[in-house]
Amino acid sequence: MKKKINLYLSYLFVAAMAFSACSREDLKEFESTQNNPTTVGTGSIAGQVIKTNEQVVVPVSIKLSKPAAKAFEVALGVNQEAALEHIADGNLGSDHVAVAAESIMLPNAIKVNFGADSSKFEIKITRTEVEKYFGKNIVIGYKITEAGKGNNIDPTKTDGVIILNTADLLVLDDIHYISFTNGAGEVLVAKNQTNYESASSGMSIPIGITLASFPGPTFTVNLATSTDTIAQLIQSGVLPANTVALQAGQFTMPSRVQVASNARTANFNVDVPWSVISANVNKQLAIMVEMTSSSLHVINPAKSYTILLIDSENVIEVDVTNQGVFSVNKDNSGGPNAGEGSLKFIDGNYNSKWLVGSFVGDLQAKLVFSTPQKIGSYTLTSGNDASDRDPNVWHLEASNDGITWTTIDSRSAEVFSSRNLTRRFDIDLPKAYTHYRLNITSNVGSSLFQASEWRMIRIP
Repeated sequence: MKKKINLYLSYLFVAAMAFSACSREDLKEFESTQNNPTTVGTGSIAGQVIKTNEQVVVPVSIKLSKPAAKAFEVALGVNQEAALEHIADGNLGSDHVAVAAESIMLPNAIKVNFGADSSKFEIKITRTEVEKYFGKNIVIGYKITEAGKGNNIDPTKTDGVIILNTADLLVLDDIHYISFTNGAGEVLVAKNQTNYESASSGMSIPIGITLASFPGPTFTVNLATSTDTIAQLIQSGVLPANTVALQAGQFTMPSRVQVASNARTANFNVDVPWSVISANVNKQLAIMVEMTSSSLHVINPAKSYTILLIDSENVIEVDVTNQGVFSVNKDNSGGPNAGEGSLKFIDGNYNSKWLVGSFVGDLQAKLVFSTPQKIGSYTLTSGNDASDRDPNVWHLEASNDGITWTTIDSRSAEVFSSRNLTRRFDIDLPKAYTHYRLNITSNVGSSLFQASEWRMIRIP
């Protein structure tokens, strides 16, 4: 029995020695594989290109000469120099452009897993940069800068170039165009209370800028004007022969407009003083406004400009106050010609005033014209002292027979913030009447009423 046990132990010892020798050989072979580096090189597009509202995402591969013996990282970088060189080689057509390097985003490094013979990462290009070159092929360059854990970079495949046809990525309706919203690509005529707003100093033409599709971060749009374009349009007959191009100093407008974050629109005004318009009666005044550049989005070339045409004869405002017969229902104790009598209310002197005592909210001032006057606005000027004498509630009535009156404007809780301050009040949907009556029903609290001036402004 003892002899059999010893023989069995001998067999176990021989087997163990054989297994140990085999394990050492396998370990040596495994270690040899583990220490055998691979060579890394650039690859190509490796999947579906995805577009979002903000980016175009391109999956790209890198290739290994053999499976990775161990996991390691590969460092990457943007390389638009390679893209430019690729274009300069002449192998590509004239419709190939290198996008701006700052519009490209990619990871600093990607991981290669053990046993893998390739890996993927994403190149992201700003959507607006792709839109900018719609209809062309855009070229994106990248480079492999380091292969970790002793692995090598293929010197012939250090730089990679990706080419994308924007027509395959976008359709025209996808583009986030910036456009003018009124008068875009055409002539915008300002006349007869249309396409402009009136103020005491002059007229303002509001212009809108709109971003198509979804809003994003804040961006700016640069603006400019061109008198040469106006001359060409006159010569070609697009604008009337009596058109005059307004010069710098005859109007004001911003040189840059900002569209706020998460907004799609912004507005600005082109302002022209009445003095400029009055000096050019019977002429057409033109201003060409164009968007020249944007900090982010693409400008729609077909809607990047507008031609503003001001019909001077049909926008000019006329003060007709003194063409009417003036009367009041209650006057200064000294009468209408007194130093503070009612005639001071319409004398054109903004430093004189009309003062009435025992004010109880029943004061009326009337103007009667021989022919109907289309009053588009009126002004009131506060007195030189005691703000509690200022009117703060009133309504303006109109009539064509002096019997039936229509309220055409009502004001309440109005404030004159300083002395001898002139404020303008515009009338909605103005019509022509022969009779006008200003009913002052309240002041700021005094038993005295005062005001320096009342002016009535006729519009075309």
